[in-house]
Amino acid sequence: MATFHLKVLTADKVFFEGDVDRIVVRTTQGDVGILPNHVKYLAAIGIGGLTIITGGTSRMAAIAGGFVDVSKEGTVILARTCEWADEIDINRARAAEERAKAQLQHKESSNAQDVAAAKLKKAINRIRIAQK
Repeated sequence: MATFHLKVLTADKVFFEGDVDRIVVRTTQGDVGILPNHVKYLAAIGIGGLTIITGGTSRMAAIAGGFVDVSKEGTVILARTCEWADEIDINRARAAEERAKAQLQHKESSNAQDVAAAKLKKAINRIRIAQK
């Protein structure tokens, strides 16, 4: 089976680099599957999952923010955050969820409400990904 090169970068590290069979990534417009020889593509990443399939084995990560860039040379994902499902601390994610819910209860400025809503979405996503 054909493969393509994938590089996933966060602000502090190379999260993943290698040849893969396919990926599925959550963009702001929904989930997108990338296969070998995919057309040029650029999209903003939303809050969701990143599934990497290599040699018939699938591994999932929680991802939030950034961009996916597909070219002939390969696919590059620049992510604000990316964390393997099996490395997510569910207790920490649940605590973040509760803090975000509490912030939303305070009826602060619209900017503070937007930040709290984004934190809540990220926490819920991390819990969902970890439980898959």
